[in-house]
Amino acid sequence: MKDMGKLGIAIVFIVLIAVLAAGFFWLVNSGGQSGPINPANSSSTASGTVPTLVLNAPSGTMSDGTITFTVPSDFGLATNQTQILARSYIPPCDADFNYCLYYDGAAYTGTNFDSAGIRIDKRTDLTTQSTCLTTAPDGYTNFTPTSTTPGDYSISEFTPLGDAGAGHYSTGTLYRLFYNGACYEFETRIGQSQFANYPSGTIQQFTAADQASLQTEIQNILSGITLPSGETISFPP
Repeated sequence: MKDMGKLGIAIVFIVLIAVLAAGFFWLVNSGGQSGPINPANSSSTASGTVPTLVLNAPSGTMSDGTITFTVPSDFGLATNQTQILARSYIPPCDADFNYCLYYDGAAYTGTNFDSAGIRIDKRTDLTTQSTCLTTAPDGYTNFTPTSTTPGDYSISEFTPLGDAGAGHYSTGTLYRLFYNGACYEFETRIGQSQFANYPSGTIQQFTAADQASLQTEIQNILSGITLPSGETISFPP
């Protein structure tokens, strides 16, 4: 009887191992995976693209076939609002974007810094050079841009842009690019909270020098954006 009991236990153990092995085999062959997925590697189904989450976009270049840009190591890349991990009262990018490059570094932790980012949006509603370069940014009226035409493309600049509320505020600039019949919008933003609203000694101040340093990093990202020919887009400083 004891031998029969041992045999029964052995059979149960073998069956359990077989079930686990079958489950592992199914997971591997069905393409099961976990963790963040880069948007460039998103898979598709009959109902559309499988939603993805980018926790920390790797350094490297990204392209939509027209513009190519680089994501620095201290910036994250999002293709929708839920992928933005840097949370703040004023978000690094407003809701409408194809790409949001948001600051995700730790250099300003413990200060009144809120957020920073570059919003990139292909404006399919602005189909001519005139409407692309002169239409005021959303929420603004009677805003006249400064326009330049350095070569095979045209650029306009709307500055300064700002937002504020509940002790938080942001500053930024919006650029429009018209190239080969397409209109792109690039909006920069740096947000912070009012330093004077914090009890003395509880945080460090996000200084003018800090803001200038972060602004330089943002401008460096813009300065690295290229067209299919390899030509670098010359954004106004």
